[in-house]
Amino acid sequence: MQIATSPTLDRIVGHAWVLDLLVKRLAEGAVPHAQLIVGPPHIGKFTTALALAQLLLCEQGTGCGLCRHCELTGRRAHSDLRILEIPADRRSIPVAEVHEFMHGIALRPLEAERKVYIVRGAEDLAEEGANALLKTIEEPPPTVTVILTAPEPGSVLPTIVSRCQVVRLRPVARGDIAAHLEKQLGLAPDRADATARASKGRPGWAILAAKEPDLVDGRQERASELLAMLRGTRLERLEHADALAERWGKDADEVREALDAWMELWRDLLLSQHGAADRIAFVGLAGELRELANALSAETVRNGLAETLAIADALERNAHPRLALETYALRLPRLAGRASTGR
Repeated sequence: MQIATSPTLDRIVGHAWVLDLLVKRLAEGAVPHAQLIVGPPHIGKFTTALALAQLLLCEQGTGCGLCRHCELTGRRAHSDLRILEIPADRRSIPVAEVHEFMHGIALRPLEAERKVYIVRGAEDLAEEGANALLKTIEEPPPTVTVILTAPEPGSVLPTIVSRCQVVRLRPVARGDIAAHLEKQLGLAPDRADATARASKGRPGWAILAAKEPDLVDGRQERASELLAMLRGTRLERLEHADALAERWGKDADEVREALDAWMELWRDLLLSQHGAADRIAFVGLAGELRELANALSAETVRNGLAETLAIADALERNAHPRLALETYALRLPRLAGRASTGR
């Protein structure tokens, strides 16, 4: 069985292996009843979930992109496709919406041979909603496939994770992302390469940044926030940590983006210390990074990266946001001076 080319599948930059895996399972007659797709923000989790749905609902079973089923799935309008995501005005997905989402799940498909239920942002499920979904995943109807997306398995109810096939999306090669930006969006080669480099292997972020150049500036501003913390007093660090904790409760992805930018900044410092400044992501901060690379020891930079990785993991594992972030802020190295942060 071959995967066809279609507008939906063409957006799966670097993640075609997920579709290949499903095609293999289809051929073996062993389609997983529940899958959990995990990865950082904008790496392509939902796009991949939608492509999997197209593959499952396609008349040809190939994701042809030409049949009525593929066309409807691409527009999120197929009668056998249901999508649940957090309402714009809520902090979690209410249990009432979960019940409505699953209503009729035991009934036969209306048009296709199966039904596909996608939970976009399973980490946003309220506890009661997660437990309600668990009951369905434990004993799913034979013609239903449930696909969930989340940043990490640890952000989802463990009993749900244990009943899913976990698919972890890996960062995509810079060249693949740049090629997509050139071919599909018409970006000039130099801009495509710069955007791909800043994306840190996340095609979705690169596509957004190509359409909204301010995203690249926003990522640099987040990096500058870390530089300000390094120069800040103890009180200033705690205030910044508390602000981050509050943002985590309102928009966790925004904090994930900030921590991701901070990890990239520490890596840029390591690259600068090892004579690879031409490979740094934050080109706009090159001068300041060079000064910091000379002022800090390699061990200090490595510890800074390790601490940032640890706090990101702790937050996903439901650590207390304020306590965890305050501890992180106080463990960061202290830089002398109050020079410009490049913001």
